[in-house]
Amino acid sequence: MIAFIITARSSYTKVKPILDDLQKRAAPFTVIACASALLERYGRVVDVIKKDGFPVEAELYTVVEGETLETSVHESAMLSSSLGHALHGLRPTIGVVVADRHEVLSAAQSCSYLHIPLVHLQGGEISGSIDDKVRNAITQLADYHFVCTERAATRVFLMTNSIHIYQTGCPSIDLAKQALTEPPVSLTEMGGAGADIDLNHPFLVVLQHSVTNEASHTLQQMRETLAAVKDIALPMVMMWPGEDAGSDGISKAIRLHMNTHPNHAIHTVRNLPPNRFLRLLSQAACLIGNSSVGIRECSYIGTPVVDIGTRQHGREHSDNVMNVYYNHIEIKKAIERQLSSKRHFLSSTLYGDGTAADQSANILCRLLSHSS
Repeated sequence: MIAFIITARSSYTKVKPILDDLQKRAAPFTVIACASALLERYGRVVDVIKKDGFPVEAELYTVVEGETLETSVHESAMLSSSLGHALHGLRPTIGVVVADRHEVLSAAQSCSYLHIPLVHLQGGEISGSIDDKVRNAITQLADYHFVCTERAATRVFLMTNSIHIYQTGCPSIDLAKQALTEPPVSLTEMGGAGADIDLNHPFLVVLQHSVTNEASHTLQQMRETLAAVKDIALPMVMMWPGEDAGSDGISKAIRLHMNTHPNHAIHTVRNLPPNRFLRLLSQAACLIGNSSVGIRECSYIGTPVVDIGTRQHGREHSDNVMNVYYNHIEIKKAIERQLSSKRHFLSSTLYGDGTAADQSANILCRLLSHSS
């Protein structure tokens, strides 16, 4: 059995196409949902996983209230303990983890100490902050590496000298490819709260997360972003941030802005199913913030992106991305420039061509057959 350890909404986006493919093949797999994937304020992704028809073997509550650097340490320790017990009972043949969050390092450590062969998705990339150290540590713990780009494959090889490196592309590109064939997202379907926005006309999407080594500055950073978008004459869909040290500051800035600028057309959303979120981005005139979705999926979709700050610093990106710092004047100029062409960019296959799930499922099934 393959155990997919899902810790956040972004992780599920990356593996959903693989789960779909494995389910069609009747391959044995399950999901262990933990950390922010279980919490209502982050969209309770575990409910989306179940609604999509995937088995969830365990739900591990390990988030500590406060969202500080100290609570991140406590969360990592709690998850290691809980996963040790869950994985020992489940005894999966293979464990699968995604990307670079602090909880993922706990999952990688748990699998490694229990001698469960570990597959790591999205190793070999650079994005700055503590994430690089975490990602590289997971790479060292992993046995098999499913990477997105040629440059990432080279970095993983230089770190590990492994012969088990597969350039599959990012599975979320498969999801983006599928999403583009679906009907547009409506306001009713999107849910959330705030201003009624006509999604048939130009609108912005804002998604900004905390950078953990800048956690004390997130309130002011979000204020700069909001000051910039306020001066753009377009309504806005605001996605609440993920669970990181400093995210409380971002949420506070959003609430204060909405209270002090009640006429600013903002509609807030906690979570959307991955394919529908990507379809929403395809409808948007521009994405503003610092999420990796702007670098990865939006490169394929062609959505213009204004990437702010250091969170994605060093990560490969396509022509659809403009990088700026936390200064409302510079952010506004970048948004205006991205909007000036009144069109999306050409699709890029930098992070994949939409076949990652099939490639990944083939390798996973082969690993299963070799272990039996």
